[in-house]
Amino acid sequence: MILAFLAFTIFVFLLTFYVKEDPQPILGIYKQPGKWFPVKYIIFQIILRIRKLNTQRKEHERSAGFGVQSGLSIKEMESSQPLSKHPKAFDAVFFMATNKEGFYFVAGSERRQHGIINGLCYLLVPNIGLLCSPKLPDTILFGAKNNEFGAEGLLIKPIEPMKKWKITYQGKMYLSTDSSKIFDVQIDGDWFSKLPYFNFDTDLHPSALANAIARETWTKEYFNNLKEAHQTHYEQMGSMKATITVQNQTHDIQMQAFRDHSYGKKRDWDLMHRYAFHMMFLEDGTMATVGVICQPCTGSVLQTGYAYTPEGKVYPLEWCTLNLYEHGESGTPPTDHGFQFKAGPTTYTVEVLVQCKNVHYVGWKWEARMVERFVKYKVNGIPGRGVSEFHYYNPDGRPQKYAANDPQWFQAITY
Repeated sequence: MILAFLAFTIFVFLLTFYVKEDPQPILGIYKQPGKWFPVKYIIFQIILRIRKLNTQRKEHERSAGFGVQSGLSIKEMESSQPLSKHPKAFDAVFFMATNKEGFYFVAGSERRQHGIINGLCYLLVPNIGLLCSPKLPDTILFGAKNNEFGAEGLLIKPIEPMKKWKITYQGKMYLSTDSSKIFDVQIDGDWFSKLPYFNFDTDLHPSALANAIARETWTKEYFNNLKEAHQTHYEQMGSMKATITVQNQTHDIQMQAFRDHSYGKKRDWDLMHRYAFHMMFLEDGTMATVGVICQPCTGSVLQTGYAYTPEGKVYPLEWCTLNLYEHGESGTPPTDHGFQFKAGPTTYTVEVLVQCKNVHYVGWKWEARMVERFVKYKVNGIPGRGVSEFHYYNPDGRPQKYAANDPQWFQAITY
């Protein structure tokens, strides 16, 4: 009788489990953990552990991701990468810096085919305001030399792998609040670091990665998408010393700084729905990044990031409460918000107050709309500064008034 009752109970449980439906994605986009989530979570954790054990790679092997680092040397990683034959091949670097005096600096250069750069430069100067490189909100720059990160006045160069980069800008910049006000600007900066870099291929917290993958629907197409869309991405904290001249007024400044480098077979902005990144520097020496990414074909809720403690330890982000669908899903990011995240033994409570912002677009069809936000933070009561970037997919295309001045050969490119 007891065995029959147990068998019946197990049968009812299995039947109920089988017919139970998974929760619908929030807003039809953000997948939620389904009935098989615990099983898939454990399976993916095991896969990650197995792949991390396989660290002995062939020299110069480029296959990487999910616990495995490419076989490239540090010098090779830091060099400009050979672009693949894919029309959306890319190799991108991004830098940001700030200090307590209220200076902010952002520069990015994304190498593309045909000597094209998706490039931008922002400079926030106290008592002047936010200055923008002249083509913004457009970021398509022409005339890049082979293997260089830069064009049209912006140049970013690696000097010593994982230790030093050179950043220069020379040209006009306009005031974000009044584009009729034009300034002559020169920036001569050196970025330094003695800190370890954080590689998304190997250093993301296993729980955060498994949480993202386990909530998705596992099909052959899904895993093919993961492989096809993979990009190598690493980040590093450091400092930046710069001489900045605005209208013949020179500032010699020291800033805390962040950088990243991404490259891969392709970067297809059409695949990305949204992301939100926060880079923060606190007055006690803590440095952190928190990112949440929604790229539905590979992961609709991927949480990334890490924290450097004042003692020099680095901990990957385990979880955060920053839900994209609760923060600016309509296209307007919040200017005063908060969230929590855990990295290592510490749970951080983050308060965000945006000082100013500007919008620019990336991609040949302006597929990516970026809201660059210059921020004051308070984390566990400790003040700090940094930059936050919110991305939105933009289906509206690149306006003709910007495309009209393109070279004739570029107007013929349709992808």
